[in-house]
Amino acid sequence: MRAGTRLFFVTSISLAMVAAACSSGSGVTVTDRTTATTDTTGDTTGDTVAPDSTGPNDTTPTVGSLDWGPCTDELATAAVLECATMSVPLDYGDPTGTKLDIALVRAPATKDRKGAILFNPGGPGGSGFAFIAQSGVTIQTEMGLDAFDLVGFDPRGVDRSGGIECVDDAFQDKHLYLDDTPDTPEEQALLDEADQGFVDGCKKNYGDTLVDYSTENTARDMDLIREGLGDDQISYLGISYGTYLGAVYATLFPDRVRSMALDSAYEPNGDTIDEQYLTQIVGFEGAFNDWASWCHEDLTCPFHAEDVGSRWDALRQQLDDHPLTDANGRPINQSTLDVATSAALYSESDWPVLADALVKAEQGDGAQVLALADNYKGRKADGTFDSLFQAIGIIECASGIEQQPSPDPEGLLAKIHEQAPRLGRDVTLKDLTDTSGCSDLMTPGKVVNVDYKGDGPVVVVGGTNDPATPIRWANEMTAELGPNATMVTFTGEGHGQLLTSKCVTDIEAAVLVDRKLPDAGKVCDPDPPVARPSWWDGLPTLPGETAVSLPAVNAALGVSDTIAYGETRLTNLGLQEAGDAWEAALTAAGFQSLGGNDLGIDGTNERGFFAPNGDLLAVVVLAQAAFDTEALNSAKASVPPGKTVVLLIFLPQ
Repeated sequence: MRAGTRLFFVTSISLAMVAAACSSGSGVTVTDRTTATTDTTGDTTGDTVAPDSTGPNDTTPTVGSLDWGPCTDELATAAVLECATMSVPLDYGDPTGTKLDIALVRAPATKDRKGAILFNPGGPGGSGFAFIAQSGVTIQTEMGLDAFDLVGFDPRGVDRSGGIECVDDAFQDKHLYLDDTPDTPEEQALLDEADQGFVDGCKKNYGDTLVDYSTENTARDMDLIREGLGDDQISYLGISYGTYLGAVYATLFPDRVRSMALDSAYEPNGDTIDEQYLTQIVGFEGAFNDWASWCHEDLTCPFHAEDVGSRWDALRQQLDDHPLTDANGRPINQSTLDVATSAALYSESDWPVLADALVKAEQGDGAQVLALADNYKGRKADGTFDSLFQAIGIIECASGIEQQPSPDPEGLLAKIHEQAPRLGRDVTLKDLTDTSGCSDLMTPGKVVNVDYKGDGPVVVVGGTNDPATPIRWANEMTAELGPNATMVTFTGEGHGQLLTSKCVTDIEAAVLVDRKLPDAGKVCDPDPPVARPSWWDGLPTLPGETAVSLPAVNAALGVSDTIAYGETRLTNLGLQEAGDAWEAALTAAGFQSLGGNDLGIDGTNERGFFAPNGDLLAVVVLAQAAFDTEALNSAKASVPPGKTVVLLIFLPQ
């Protein structure tokens, strides 16, 4: 599974405005976004890695220094970024055989270099290249990683590194949101076609090499990256499945670990069969209930009701009986709603986005539901896809991670229906007894059981309300990583806390920079909402402007209430005209202009100001063209045609 793409946009604005204030220049140019990805539940099968597989052997290939140069990738627009490609063996058992090119990007150290930090966002199958290309400068600055190269890479089988493509984009699009409660032979035939088409395509395109796309091999690729960087040891920052990848690297190469921060731990090894099926579905059931409780208690929630869950159920049935279509004729059914809902449950900042989308769907406009689902599924505006949802199952099978058929499927089904009555309602006995899975694709690969014996400090973060990687996995991983690992408990909602929780971010920065672990039993509570500043009521209102709620825009830009206080307005003015009008109005009201900053997104205009008391205010203007970009397309359906969006954002320092 995956979470929606996010820009670390507010942070970028803050950095740019502070730089402008200090230098009287135009500030820094940064285009950053983040994604919180996650994992499908699985378990270990087949053989484990042999006990002596703790490091390279005589046949381990070597690489020369990486040849870093200017980036040509359209996502890597920041001038400071550098890119490289590294050749690795497809099969480490045959190091002189077929090669695979691994794509890398780095934000180089800006102070005296102490080393490098590798990054993986999860998946399995998430793009570390895209994450660092768009968010690396912000992460490096916010976490004080200036003395380190921050390196992102696409793991083998992902996007730029030989991205898995068993079926083409047209096949994916045709089978994207099929009715998973088929009422007709035609609906069932499409489901069967989707499954068999993927299997047939994988076998045709990859044959026996599918097993080479394993977590163990990716960890070995990481060690070649370390060698290419010229470092004896490496530091590592991983989220979600990226925590398991990091733990596998630490197991295989314990002496090569300088430090690690593992955020939202995923550790499927050792799960019972019941836990394989129940862990995540129960986690998402709990997250849904938390969302529904918020929407019931908060009268500003657009989907507010006495029984929010029942209202959602009714909409789901409505979409099953009578699917909607968007302007291009794409269907929006109950499966689309399920995906959109799951996507929004990864982050509390997406809760209002889901509520707004549901109301519009009730009224016959399903475009926002579709946008949420498409963003989660990696479908771009042009109908193409990233590789994650083709790679994820391949990587899991190659890594020996798969669900086993239950010896008591009736009993397990009863538990699912009892513990996840809403999200587990469509699970059937067939789902629990189908023994095909990985065996249709390959003989499952070897499992790497986590067992770290090194001295490098490791911090593991688990969330009490994390639906995708429930906290049990963090407890288990911490124990497996030994005495040099310490666990931190985050008590808020959501999955992945990098730059979302100040407490968690500071702890992760401390272990990566200074190799300093927190005290045992450390707990991080959610950041409080940013208070409305006293001067806010004195802000001008331009003629013809209207204040509106556009949560999808705020979410796409990363404007959460714990990062900034903001207000959204709509105007008929054009991009430059609206920006100029706000600059004139604020200057007349006593605000000091800090000038504008190029955020690297077409159709945007951002200007910074000092309020009379010294607070920072950003005015971000977004024309319709901004929502045609990949960065903001997920919010396009929420913006009225012909309108320009103005965001007023107070950024506490």
